[in-house]
Amino acid sequence: MNIDERDFRGVDLNLLVTFEVLMRERHVTRTAHVLGISQAAASAALGRLRR
Repeated sequence: MNIDERDFRGVDLNLLVTFEVLMRERHVTRTAHVLGISQAAASAALGRLRR
């Protein structure tokens, strides 16, 4: 995915929240619990962050 630095239309800014919680909790399962989502959803978000 090649995103123009000035074009954020394709960026899911909700991933910033996931990233912040993940850095604080250091575990996907705990991140999911804090965010109120399933572990699978948190893992999927992590995959999107990696891309």
